[in-house]
Amino acid sequence: MAVLSACAVLTACGGGGDNSDGSKASTYSSCTITQSDALLAEDRSKDISQCWDGVDYEEQNLALNWCAEKVSAYIDSEYVFGHSVEYQVASTNCS
Repeated sequence: MAVLSACAVLTACGGGGDNSDGSKASTYSSCTITQSDALLAEDRSKDISQCWDGVDYEEQNLALNWCAEKVSAYIDSEYVFGHSVEYQVASTNCS
C-alpha cells in the first residue's frame, strides 16, 4: 500500500497572467512526485522524474485530487508493493 502526501505550489496568485512556459500563473497545471521512499535508488530516481500536465485547475483541492489519482495509478502500475511518496501540484507545466 502506498502512502501519499501532497502539497501545492502556486507561483503567482491573482492577475491571471502567464508563466514563461505559457501556463496560467493563477491555476494549477502540473503534478510531480517530489520524494520517494522506494527501497532501490533507481526506483526513487524513476519516481521523482514523474510529472503530469493537467487541465489548469483553479481550485487547489481539485488539482490535488487529480494529482493523487495520477500518482496512485502510477504506483499501482509500476510496483507490486507500494511505498510512500510525496507529490505537489504547481502552476507551471512539466519541463
